[in-house]
Amino acid sequence: MLKQTIVGLLGLSHVAAAWAVPSPHAGLHREATVTAQGIRKRDSDVSEFSWVKRWAAIGDSYTAGIGAGAPLGRIWDDELEITLPDGTISGHGDWYCSRYNRAYPKVIEKQFGSHIEDFQFLACSGDRSEQIFQQVEHLEGDLDFVTLTAGGNDLCLAKMIKDCIMLPYLKDDACDTVIEKAQENIDTILKDNVRQILTELNGKMSKDGIVVINGYAQFFNVETDDCADQSWDAFWMIPLRKLSFESLTKSRRERFNKLVIGINEAIGEVVDEVAEDKDIGYKIGFAQWDLWAKEGVDGQMCSPSSNGNYPDQAQPDMQFIKPDTHPWRLWTDDVKDELRRRDAKTLDDLTPEERRTFLRWEADVRRRAAVFEDSIYESVLYKSSAPGAEVVHQLDKRAPAPPGCPGDDGTDVTFGLGMPDSVGRNFHPNVNGHVSIASFVLSEAMDLRAVVLGEEPYCAVKSKRTCWSSKKDFRGYVQADRLDISYEDFCRKHVPKEHPDHTTNWEVKKTYDKGTPDEHQLIITLGNGLADFDEDKCLESFESLIHDCDTDNAMNWKRGGEYVVDGGDYTFEIYPKRDNRPWPPPSKPVGRCEGWWKVLFSHYEIEGGGFSTHDHGQKTMLPNMDTCYGLGTSLWKFKYYDEPTDEGYEWKATFNTPVFVMNRCFRNNKIVKAAGGWTDGCRGNDG
Repeated sequence: MLKQTIVGLLGLSHVAAAWAVPSPHAGLHREATVTAQGIRKRDSDVSEFSWVKRWAAIGDSYTAGIGAGAPLGRIWDDELEITLPDGTISGHGDWYCSRYNRAYPKVIEKQFGSHIEDFQFLACSGDRSEQIFQQVEHLEGDLDFVTLTAGGNDLCLAKMIKDCIMLPYLKDDACDTVIEKAQENIDTILKDNVRQILTELNGKMSKDGIVVINGYAQFFNVETDDCADQSWDAFWMIPLRKLSFESLTKSRRERFNKLVIGINEAIGEVVDEVAEDKDIGYKIGFAQWDLWAKEGVDGQMCSPSSNGNYPDQAQPDMQFIKPDTHPWRLWTDDVKDELRRRDAKTLDDLTPEERRTFLRWEADVRRRAAVFEDSIYESVLYKSSAPGAEVVHQLDKRAPAPPGCPGDDGTDVTFGLGMPDSVGRNFHPNVNGHVSIASFVLSEAMDLRAVVLGEEPYCAVKSKRTCWSSKKDFRGYVQADRLDISYEDFCRKHVPKEHPDHTTNWEVKKTYDKGTPDEHQLIITLGNGLADFDEDKCLESFESLIHDCDTDNAMNWKRGGEYVVDGGDYTFEIYPKRDNRPWPPPSKPVGRCEGWWKVLFSHYEIEGGGFSTHDHGQKTMLPNMDTCYGLGTSLWKFKYYDEPTDEGYEWKATFNTPVFVMNRCFRNNKIVKAAGGWTDGCRGNDG
């Protein structure tokens, strides 16, 4: 996995790093630098796009760019005839298809320059494979380059979003049913659809032409449950107490993400097959931006950094358009007032206006729920016993037929809620997202161009180490010897015990030295469809990440980092958890000591920083006391401070000892030096 640097492309002011995720068939990657003026061309031929004279962008709304920037065209534009699922004919103009001027193909168009002779932008929001197949038929051939997205609409993804999230008033488990069936049919329907589109493209491509198909990205962050409390339902304010309401829970978000992962895996498998097909004359690659939106930046919906606002200054790298689920300043007050109404025991407890509203919306939603459930069971998606064969039939030019999704009968399930784009744009890439996709597309195109030229990909990096010390705002650090112990335990014991069997793309994490200044977390993530754990790779990678970072400080503090290995097959991460330690990291330990004779015993108080920062003194201080004066330590108390003191002290220990041990054990620093520390001697009268 390789990080690309995207710097303010087309007016964006923020700086981000994008991951060139490997295509499954070739594993090729490169870095691409993007500036406010455009992509900076490299000196090598691979990065020059003058070979592109004629190119096209086809597919669904992810390529049309619904909601990204401003719409193109006018209402009466009429470009080509496409047969829709209901059998009607569409002109498929810019306005009808919701093509927008900041869609990733338009971003790419600005980078190509004057050598372009023809650009065909036929992608259309809402199109399924049947319509995208027709888009290919309408292309004027001899194309040097084609980019596309396809497959999401075949699984009724747009309907699921609307009916499971934005209008989640469903009868029984209809929403869950369609999600489960879509997951099941990814292999039986989606792969055949995409394969036929890519096969049909073969007759439209020039010699040495290149096709890049894009994946989809997981919408949701699933770290917390907070998102379930936001107002995702478009009509949450209506007191529909009698209807079943499904909130956007963590488990529901995980199911949507799993569906996206499944779509991407299916597309990747088809790309592999097409790349190996000797009858296919073009080069094909798969541009995946999923992990970039998930981990490269804070780019998903339901992020803990956001309270639901959109746009949100607290989440500037958001990659999707989303509803404003925390939409106004007095939102919480309104919710409290709404809760009062929802607590009403009967309709008589509501005001006359509230009662009329309730009854009207209850009737509408019940009608809609019944239509939705019926349409699920009548759709080809649900009831076909041979969905693969059904799709072949549907894509047959001699007998086109709609694939069938809930709501294909044209029933208005939005209750007239705004114009189509105002609803349909949600859960699609925003301008940030389209810049990211454009970067991945061009990176993949350069890799494939290298294959055409018989050259090694420029900057074909398969592994990348990032030290958190390179980030100015990252202030955590940990003792190196603690990390050495932790990673050995993590790789040899914890991961083999905890990693899931027979699953792919899993993650295991563990936190060490909890509650101490040295608290830290280790994480291993497997990607690219891998399932098997490699203990040696784990040990070698963590050792390199620890000892090849932060080599210039006197006390060998380690600030952690990330090591992406084998093109993203493995990712190893170290995160110090305490971000309020003395800063800058101390170059030597500090401490103070007091000891006072109390006749029968002596009482000591020691504060320290830079040593004994992981064990509450149990393994560093106490054993050295026993060595120095024997048994006799009592009333031992050790406390880590929530904040370090001005002197840099992070803890305090208090305890009693036998009398008169100061000179031989504390004033000479014998005990604290053995613990790796130092004090300025020891004041007091316990001579």
